[in-house]
Amino acid sequence: MSLQIFILGVLSEGHHHPYDLKRIFKKNNIDEVSTIKDGNLYYNFDSLQKKGCIEMIEVVHEENRPSRTVYGITDKGREVLKEKIYKSLASFEGIRSIYSSVIFIKHTDLEKSAFMLAEQVEKLKEKITHYDQVWEQMEEKTPPALHLITEYTHNQMRVDLAWLEKVLKFVQDGLSLDGRSEF
Repeated sequence: MSLQIFILGVLSEGHHHPYDLKRIFKKNNIDEVSTIKDGNLYYNFDSLQKKGCIEMIEVVHEENRPSRTVYGITDKGREVLKEKIYKSLASFEGIRSIYSSVIFIKHTDLEKSAFMLAEQVEKLKEKITHYDQVWEQMEEKTPPALHLITEYTHNQMRVDLAWLEKVLKFVQDGLSLDGRSEF
């Protein structure tokens, strides 16, 4: 999961301070599949600010609490968000690598994103077919323990394919899932 995509995506929907992102993570149970470490979070905010993708909006002072810096996204940041989402879809490395992209895909050109997802679906189908062909030739020559590992790998690829196809349909249907629209 790309933390920078997550930061830019959240800020594209409103002004927030870094701690808000941790709360959003917990509120939406994202912390069950990915974690945010404070140091990494603040480093990424700083990095995005230096690149001109986000800007400081205000510093909020509360009694008996440390001050908090509230950030917003810039026009450059909105473009970078799109570019990063497209890049993650084009260089798909696994389901977890596109979690943030799927959450904020609404900020992209949906036709372009659907095209990129369709390409990844086809690549994964080809990979599964190739894997099946190779396994067919090797199956009898491999030890039983390897059969268990191979079965898991094969099943995982099929689960990933089914999920990618569902995401593709979600995007093609205008971000509607089973009749329910947007998050």
